[in-house]
Amino acid sequence: MLRALWWRMAAVAIAALLFYALEPGFHEHEEEVTDLAGLLAPTAIAYSLANLAGLAMVVLLAGFISADRRRGYYRIAFSHPTRPLALYALRWGLSLVLAMTATALFLVFGQLAAWGELRVGPLYLVQPLLFALVYGGLTAFFSALLPRGDAWAAVLAFFATDVWLTLTGEAGLQPLTPLLRQVISFVLPPHLAVSDVYSGLVAGEVLWPAALYAAGYGLFWLAAAALLVRTREWP
Repeated sequence: MLRALWWRMAAVAIAALLFYALEPGFHEHEEEVTDLAGLLAPTAIAYSLANLAGLAMVVLLAGFISADRRRGYYRIAFSHPTRPLALYALRWGLSLVLAMTATALFLVFGQLAAWGELRVGPLYLVQPLLFALVYGGLTAFFSALLPRGDAWAAVLAFFATDVWLTLTGEAGLQPLTPLLRQVISFVLPPHLAVSDVYSGLVAGEVLWPAALYAAGYGLFWLAAAALLVRTREWP
């Protein structure tokens, strides 16, 4: 599995370099800013960490069920007494470990490269872990549901959530009934809950309701993917 994933891991490494280049917190220094209050807090890099973890899961899992089904590998792989759920669970768990390893390396080496010291501790890996669970679960579900395009569906869910939160939050638009807005917000990925977890970490505490909700969202779609794999008729 690791040999098969090497090019995906290379893509995650390239994404980490891009996140480092685009993360303003790594490139704003005290000697360059006259107003020290305007400095970005080091903890703000948690958002880049979370986005990297979520993207890594999408890259590592893209097509991991749908491609087997589409190319006919599914029946070949399971012509021997192998449990499909066990194989795909192993692939999913390995992807989670690789995604979080890449995120942890980004956390350490990004700080050392930018500041020469560690200003943010491992506690700020909680938010990336939640994003990895959310988008790992979504990608698994789309891969079990769709014949192709699972990664694009997960990416579309990410941007749809950002647009929805902008329209109903910053823009102040309320185009739908309150009940329908709640339903849409419930179905879309829980970005607000993950942001609440970050706010709690900055305040020195873990907001368990928000963390459990975000983790439960990802695990729900992961369980739905497992149900599809177990019950669907595969070519």
